[in-house]
Amino acid sequence: MDIILEIEPQSATSFEERKAVVLSCHKDGSIFLEGKDGLKPFRFYLNKEDKFPWNSFIQKLLVAWSLSDFSHIPKEFIPQKRIPPFVIEGILQEDEFTQKKVLSTLRKQGYFSKLKNKDLDTLL
Repeated sequence: MDIILEIEPQSATSFEERKAVVLSCHKDGSIFLEGKDGLKPFRFYLNKEDKFPWNSFIQKLLVAWSLSDFSHIPKEFIPQKRIPPFVIEGILQEDEFTQKKVLSTLRKQGYFSKLKNKDLDTLL
C-alpha cells in the first residue's frame, strides 16, 4: 500500500495540487517526492519552508507501523527498534511542530536511521 499524500498547491508544485509518495527525506529538511498523478515534474522537492502534510503522513505511517508493513514507507521512517506505545498513541494528539519534534527525537534515539544529504537522490 503506497502512502500517497495530497500536496497542496505551492510554488514547488507549480501551484497545482499534487498526489505524491515520499521517496526520501534529508538532513536539510527537504523531502523528495514522486508524483502519482501524471503531472510534471514527475519528481520534485519540497523544502523545509514548503507545506508538507505531516499529520496525514504520520497517520499513514502509524498504520504501516502497526501492520509491520514497511515495504512502502520511506527508508528514513522504517523503525530500527520497537517504538514505545505511548508515542504511537499520543503523536496524533499533538500539533505539527510537536509531531516533527517527536520524530526528530525518535531519530536521535536510534528508532530511525540517520538522514542523508540531499545529493544522494541522484542515485535513485
